[in-house]
Amino acid sequence: MHELVKEIRAIAQAGLYYTKDPYDRERYERLIAISTMLYSKVSAAGIEEIEKFFIPEKGYATPKVDLRACVIKDSKVLLVKERSNGKWTLPGGWADQNESPKEGIAREVLEESGFAIKVISLYAVKDRDRHPYTPKYPVSLYKLFFTAEVTGGAPRDNIEISGIDFFDVDNLPPLSQDRVLARDIIEGMNHYRDNRGITYSD
Repeated sequence: MHELVKEIRAIAQAGLYYTKDPYDRERYERLIAISTMLYSKVSAAGIEEIEKFFIPEKGYATPKVDLRACVIKDSKVLLVKERSNGKWTLPGGWADQNESPKEGIAREVLEESGFAIKVISLYAVKDRDRHPYTPKYPVSLYKLFFTAEVTGGAPRDNIEISGIDFFDVDNLPPLSQDRVLARDIIEGMNHYRDNRGITYSD
């Protein structure tokens, strides 16, 4: 169902951007409102939360990009604890304008953990909808995963993060499964140990 809702919204968003007809504009705006209401009925998110995904989205709808880093130190992986749900994840976040993916993930890791990193390699590009992340999002999302090493810094909590630690991949804490799955972490560790094996891509 959420796939159909996303498609309806994408069509309406593109139509709203390109139309010159005021009546068509009203119709597209109504379709966007309907798609938001429909998604709120098939997800745990409220209408306001859903709308945040799209602001200030305009024009042709394209997937968002989420960057994540599997930072390795002494054969353990760096995880950060989200204040929003009390669970752990690989550090990362949305890609920003005017940043390369490597620059973006280095910034995210520094902001969320306090550690400076050296990005080693890209080990996976995943379409979020093709994997069991929960809950489903009302937008398409590509997840880029990088291996990295610590080059400096120290743990530093912030407004988003309440815990920072390194874990053995065989003893992971409860994970924030809207952001990361255990297999993502295991794949990153294996990729790092195998000295940059084949990059996975959906």
